[in-house]
Amino acid sequence: MIRSRRREMGLFDFLFGKKKQDPSFTLGKEEAESICILGVINVIGVDDNATDLIIEGFVQGTIKVGDELVVTKISCLSETPVKTVISSIYVYEEEVQETSEIVVKVKVKDGNKLGIYKGTMLHSETVTDTQVYHAYRFTMDIAFVKQQDGILTEEDREKLAASDISEIWSLYWKAHLEEFERVKEIKLKVDQRRRDFFNLIREKLFLLDDIYVIYSPITNEPHLFATASLDGTKGMTVSHSWVYLIPSSYMHYRKEIYKKDERFDFKRIENGPEKEGIRNFLRDLFIYDGVEAIQYFTEDTLIFAKELMDLPNYEGVDEAEIPVTNPDLVRWLHLTRQSSGIDDKEQKNIGYGYFCIFAKSTKTAKFIAPMRLHGYDQLLEDNPQTDTEPNIPFNLAIQQGKTKEKAVQVYTDWKRLRKHFGEEYKGLVVTLDELVKEYDVVINPGEYPIAELMTEEFFNKVNE
Repeated sequence: MIRSRRREMGLFDFLFGKKKQDPSFTLGKEEAESICILGVINVIGVDDNATDLIIEGFVQGTIKVGDELVVTKISCLSETPVKTVISSIYVYEEEVQETSEIVVKVKVKDGNKLGIYKGTMLHSETVTDTQVYHAYRFTMDIAFVKQQDGILTEEDREKLAASDISEIWSLYWKAHLEEFERVKEIKLKVDQRRRDFFNLIREKLFLLDDIYVIYSPITNEPHLFATASLDGTKGMTVSHSWVYLIPSSYMHYRKEIYKKDERFDFKRIENGPEKEGIRNFLRDLFIYDGVEAIQYFTEDTLIFAKELMDLPNYEGVDEAEIPVTNPDLVRWLHLTRQSSGIDDKEQKNIGYGYFCIFAKSTKTAKFIAPMRLHGYDQLLEDNPQTDTEPNIPFNLAIQQGKTKEKAVQVYTDWKRLRKHFGEEYKGLVVTLDELVKEYDVVINPGEYPIAELMTEEFFNKVNE
């Protein structure tokens, strides 16, 4: 065998001496005798026949020569379970027929063909998904945090999925959390690992076939997460906003967590043959909805928009040439609506705070009013050389008002306007201060569930 006894004793000391066991990882006596979970912490090499693989890992439960184990790659979906057979077992360089709760090296039948790599789980069929997942996290901690100090080899970077890297980062961050703020060298190292991990996640994220996002049934838009707190003297403090992305292979875990909460739903985002679907989806959220970051699977993997892609920069561009967007205003509107129906008093107050910020934002915001022109095409045809904008009659999109006879429909951006009006409608850029004198104003009407009515009285009140 390749590894030395001294090397294995170091890992043994970590597992059983210095490391306090996660209760979710431990098994009862009877259970330990009846099941087997082996997490791959190292791939040592290929056997002489070039098909069998020699791997190293920690056994949870009991492993025997001849065991037929399921091969699970947590980050990959597999409709048909793939199995392998344990051909031989070594403990401290000595060949044994069975062993329990220890670091082992095993020969895996056809393991090379199965593409087994660090983090792959071999287990009996009777174990639960939860048991496999906890063992997987334990394995990733050993393989990539304790043994490699978060430095990924080229093979690791090739084989690991974006979700694997998210798990490693979460484990690495937690392992260094206590020292992060106290020790300068640790902070510098962790910051560098974060950049490396997040760059790799970004590369792999945009190559996925699909991704799931947590949706809000209230807004029919991606659920916007943020944390807020109230201070009687300072008002309200609000964090950055983010959406939560989940890899397909983890959906069965997350559905169990969120299925009882009516505030959450899931939507699949297809990446498409050109691999632009996920990128375009996120780009729209950043530009139009005020989303500032994504949470990719683990709670510690919060990646900001500027770390994922280049966004439009209008510095030096004439104001008239800049397309109308209101990301901040839409963000507050999302958060307001998501807070509706919550019984908790503090959360109700926070929701009201969101609405107040939204309402005040309307004072300086620019909107687009759908406008249908009459005879525009004919005038252009009759006067093809004119440089003067002709005086053309037009109609705005009008509906029944609440405090006034009529209400004008306006939109926060072209994306939402085009969703409800065809190309025959142009757009008139407007502010609310003039409109509310004559009309009620409906912001983002139509199928959009979080339309908001603005009256003159309320507009003047919030903008005093």
